[in-house]
Amino acid sequence: MAFYEQISEYTYRLTVCQGYDSKGKKLRKRKTIKLDEALTAKQTEKELNRQMVMFENEVLNGIYLDGEKITFEAFTQKWLEDYAEKHLTLTTLQSYKIMLKRILPAIGHIKLGKLQPHHLIQFYNNLDEEGVRLDGRFTPTKTLTKYLEPLTISHIIKTTGISSKTCRRLKTGLATNYSTAQKLCNYYKLDFNRMFKADTEKKLNRKTIKNHHIVIHSILSTAVDWNILMSNPAERAKPQKATKPKAKYYNDEQVADMFQCLKSEPLMYVTMIYLAIDIGLREGELTGLKWEDINFETCEININKQRHYITGYGDVEGKPKTDAGIRTVTASKTVISLLKEYKKQQNENRLKFGTAWQNGKYVFLHEDGSPISTQRPYKWFTNFLNRHNLPKITFHQLRHTNASLLISSGEDIVTVSGRLGHADKNVTLNTYSHIIKSKEAQVANKMDEFYKSIIIQNEVCSK
Repeated sequence: MAFYEQISEYTYRLTVCQGYDSKGKKLRKRKTIKLDEALTAKQTEKELNRQMVMFENEVLNGIYLDGEKITFEAFTQKWLEDYAEKHLTLTTLQSYKIMLKRILPAIGHIKLGKLQPHHLIQFYNNLDEEGVRLDGRFTPTKTLTKYLEPLTISHIIKTTGISSKTCRRLKTGLATNYSTAQKLCNYYKLDFNRMFKADTEKKLNRKTIKNHHIVIHSILSTAVDWNILMSNPAERAKPQKATKPKAKYYNDEQVADMFQCLKSEPLMYVTMIYLAIDIGLREGELTGLKWEDINFETCEININKQRHYITGYGDVEGKPKTDAGIRTVTASKTVISLLKEYKKQQNENRLKFGTAWQNGKYVFLHEDGSPISTQRPYKWFTNFLNRHNLPKITFHQLRHTNASLLISSGEDIVTVSGRLGHADKNVTLNTYSHIIKSKEAQVANKMDEFYKSIIIQNEVCSK
């Protein structure tokens, strides 16, 4: 038996009866739906019958989820299996799972239908408190790096089973996770507390808190789409807005100083820097670039992929950040010449290594043809700035430098936005608003010079 009843002007409750339990109590499944206000009486009746049939089938097939009984955690698990793993990119899925480690302990126990905006606001407020963040990373002390110094990477790999990449990180003093740190100390019988220092607990920044909100909102939106919830409580509970920092970049003089220092650096890295400055490539786009993407005759570079590191998977290739990220950009002749020179060097390496060459498909490779790590540009660039005592910026901020150079030269925002692969020109406007304002000041000064010239001309003519 199935029926529906109206509980407000546009809201209805559907009921499906499933017989009786062992104690003679009638078993019912209920679901509340809200219909479109624009429907006519006839359309309303038709839609109610359709919803009733769908609901009854869901109950009979055992796939109906009752928002009043299922917890947020249980629904999240189903959401991960039935939606997220099929529709989200691997990168997005991994970042969501990391954030769920904080979300589920806080609100996972609450019934989906009982979850209210104040639960979410309280959670966001808690994330904004000191001591919430704990990265679970452990940094080697000087005692450990000194101990590891005489040991070869191959020896550490063979004896501990730690990957070569992690071994390099440890020998250079970079942080690792607890299990790796413990594994190393156990094998060499080292005092954990003397060898490693836990990363400091800090507050989460506002952007990270907003990202937690995005995850919760996405999960609850699916619950609405599946007719488990009438509305999304995350719509009425938003965290405090993050203050977006100004984009850091090099000015003309600093770019010139950097190029001067690049003269003594390996050709591969020189080419990378010039590409980043010239067309504003992201690190993932740079390391994902293939020779087939470059048209040496037209100077066009097709950006259609990126590589990024995912915990548990390593470096993987995927699509650009957005659909707008798929673009074709014309590079300068200087950069094209550098690419030709670098390709020639790579071909020489291929001949030198012979059968040992790994036949890498990307532009930027190690001498033996193996692809460089996606983190390599950032690490090398940081080291390069330190060696030459240059102002500190990140590799990604070379992209900001590219934008500032284009805007300062008078290039329009639409063109700049297209070259950078922004989905919306407003993203470009918001990111580089301070650069645009400084450009406006230059225009005002030029107008003042124009007015002065007119006044002088008039004075001359009057005489």
